[in-house]
Amino acid sequence: MVIRQNVQRGIPTRPILFVSVVLAVVALALSAASGLKTSTAPARAVNAPSVTTVMAPDALDRNQQILQSRAAQHSKPTYHFQ
Repeated sequence: MVIRQNVQRGIPTRPILFVSVVLAVVALALSAASGLKTSTAPARAVNAPSVTTVMAPDALDRNQQILQSRAAQHSKPTYHFQ
């Protein structure tokens, strides 16, 4: 009775391992290439407003007008009918 140890049973693993390694290398190469294509500048939304701490002169005028109109509305006498 001869025992064979080289008999392949089931699915051959070497081709599957080779294909998975090749696909992993291709995926790594594609991600590296796309990473090199993009700039290193931080991402910023196109229509995002810029944040400043100093008000522009037109904003100061507009805020002053709003405050004056609110003061005028609150200085009017209100009549409560009961």
